[in-house]
Amino acid sequence: MENLLYEYMSKRFNAEHELHDPLKGFGPVITISRQAGCGASKIAHDICQLLNTNPFLKGKPIPWQFINHEILEKSAEKLDLDPRKLNRVITDKERGIMDQIVEAMSGHAHKSDQKIMKTLQDVIRQFAEHGNVVIVGRGGAAVSQHIAKSLHVRLEAPFDWRVEKVMKKLEYSREYATQYIKRLDGEREMYVHRMLQDPKHYSIYDVILNPSRFTEKQMVDIIIQVAVAKGL
Repeated sequence: MENLLYEYMSKRFNAEHELHDPLKGFGPVITISRQAGCGASKIAHDICQLLNTNPFLKGKPIPWQFINHEILEKSAEKLDLDPRKLNRVITDKERGIMDQIVEAMSGHAHKSDQKIMKTLQDVIRQFAEHGNVVIVGRGGAAVSQHIAKSLHVRLEAPFDWRVEKVMKKLEYSREYATQYIKRLDGEREMYVHRMLQDPKHYSIYDVILNPSRFTEKQMVDIIIQVAVAKGL
């Protein structure tokens, strides 16, 4: 693992002195999409920690960081909306034109679905293009396809395995954990559908991993190995 990190940072260090066209200059970015219960946050955190503790990054002005809720918060700020309200809007399966008309007539500030999704895309794109980020969820893979220095990972595992993980982690009953996973999967599918128009379009991912077959450490190692192979 140490040799892989050394190779990765050597490539990044040498690339600092090379000329790139504008698109190649964006990134690097790693995105992680996941089903509910697959535990992407810990993996993203560990990836950043490993990259930031490597000697080649000492003194660098931009450390690797894990991005998730920051996307919602920054988008809400730009839209002048409460982050909780924004989250309800983008995960509401039943939200349609009549809901928008009623909301617009209610006297409250109204933001169209189109404006909301464009703002979210713009914020994700800014984070991704700035580089040195691991983005979890929020349609990061769909929005950052144009970035050459990118790696897009998808985590999927059997439903029953995910139920067991949620029961253990959150101390939920089996019935509640089952409902929780179905609801969260549905919300994420709806969000990506609005973002990409095809939530099951797996060709946007470079790697699909099954967390039921690997430890978190093994998945971190795999992701970094693929990042090295892609020359991020």
